[in-house]
Amino acid sequence: MPEAVVAPPASVGMAGRCAALLVAVLGAGAAGLSLEPVVWHTGNRRFLAAGGYVLYPQIGDRLDLVCPGAGGAGGGYEYYKLYLVGGAQARRCQVPPAPTLLLTCDRPQRDVRFTIKFQEFSPNLWGHEFRRLHDYYIITTSDGTPEGLENRQGGACLTRAMRVTLRVGQRPGSATEQEGAGPANQTSPPPGPGPPPPRGRAVAGGAGGRGGGAAGLGGGWGGFVVATSASTTPQNPPGAAPPPPRLPRPRLPPPRPAPPPPPPPPAYYKV
Repeated sequence: MPEAVVAPPASVGMAGRCAALLVAVLGAGAAGLSLEPVVWHTGNRRFLAAGGYVLYPQIGDRLDLVCPGAGGAGGGYEYYKLYLVGGAQARRCQVPPAPTLLLTCDRPQRDVRFTIKFQEFSPNLWGHEFRRLHDYYIITTSDGTPEGLENRQGGACLTRAMRVTLRVGQRPGSATEQEGAGPANQTSPPPGPGPPPPRGRAVAGGAGGRGGGAAGLGGGWGGFVVATSASTTPQNPPGAAPPPPRLPRPRLPPPRPAPPPPPPPPAYYKV
């Protein structure tokens, strides 16, 4: 005889459906590839490849950064700090004041590994988030020695080209890659307004619109704006006879004072 199935309460069913939806959303980008690990050592010849060390991870992929132990890469141990930076810092081989530290290679006795998961939303508070069609960069400004571990500029990024470009959500040779992806590649602010027009020249303003420079003041009325000039003396055309010299104006004598009024007539009195 088959057993009876007891249906859970409606509240439990709603909570279960919400939990399943949350798991589906968080795990939507879980399926991905495990990319070839990046061995951070001068023995890795990919740092010297033409065009640099470039990877094309997709959302959901994983990438391991590996610092090999002493003798693991066929050479001595090298001390590095790996940072996640933007395009401007990567080109200058410079770490920002508040850097994003990924991995510290300071344990010669064993391999040190850090795994990056490329996801647009991270459930972890300290997890990294990546956007499609954007470029990210991993560099080291250390020089490989214990004394140069804390360097913030130059280092092996400058002397040994030890930096990795991560072009998230792109493909080799795609149009997005050729044009440059994301605002991380911008190194200068957009251009501002041009310089004002020189003084003493007429600048036309658009009829009912805005003109450039000083014409913007009178463009709304569709007229001209003439800047004031330092000199207003008219110039003779070439080949014309010079004007006659100016004669000084004669000075007029000062006006004479008015004569005094006549005395009043004498008064007569009857006796």
